[in-house]
Amino acid sequence: MSADSKQPQPSPEDRAAATADAASLLLCNARLTDGRTVDVRLGGGRIEAVGTAGSLAAVGARVDLAGYLLLPAPAEPHAHADTALTADSPGPVSYAPEDVQRRATEAALFQLGHGATAQRAQVRIGDVHGLGPLEAVLQARRSLRGLVDLTAVAVPRLLTGAAGADGLAMLRDAVKMGAGVVGGCPDLDPDPTGYVEAVLEVAAEHGCPVDLHTDGEDPARLARLAAMAGGLRPGVTIGPCAGLGRPAPDAARRA
Repeated sequence: MSADSKQPQPSPEDRAAATADAASLLLCNARLTDGRTVDVRLGGGRIEAVGTAGSLAAVGARVDLAGYLLLPAPAEPHAHADTALTADSPGPVSYAPEDVQRRATEAALFQLGHGATAQRAQVRIGDVHGLGPLEAVLQARRSLRGLVDLTAVAVPRLLTGAAGADGLAMLRDAVKMGAGVVGGCPDLDPDPTGYVEAVLEVAAEHGCPVDLHTDGEDPARLARLAAMAGGLRPGVTIGPCAGLGRPAPDAARRA
């Protein structure tokens, strides 16, 4: 029997505690938005404790923020992953899967460099490209797991009439593939109300949030859209509503 085997060995609980201590981080002298200066202890990916400055003991690493403002990580609520970083590209944009995946990954990492750990990526589906761009963005999401929480929004062009039948089927396939949000632009469909109804139906079937693009120039149409979407429990985002800058200020405020 070796000498080492005679020594007391740490229990599994002690080893777990030691690992937790090593992963613990104390942020000292952090300024909050209300002006308070506090200590914040992090562990296991969560906030364990918040106390007045100097009140918390460091278990693991310690960083003195010296009064710098401490905020939650920002989120990017609206980016177009399939066409990201193409503004200066000569010629037509390439939708080859490897190019879309590369651009989506680079754009997500660029935003992460500015602190955005949660990102929502709009991805067009249908037409000649089908579901290829979405699959490429989902592959980028898998490669970024642990760094960025990237959510893909499936954005079909048409959903009503004979021309929209394929788009509706493809939207359902997109959700099954892994799109976490159902999106679209009802303003571009011949039947905007029918488009919204189709999106809400698919979202309700799968329990997905909705993210709709609309100009929002007509307050009455915007109100109808909001009324239709108001009952969807996972949540509805409507934007960018740039048209709200055109009606009279009172009408825009009511909308």
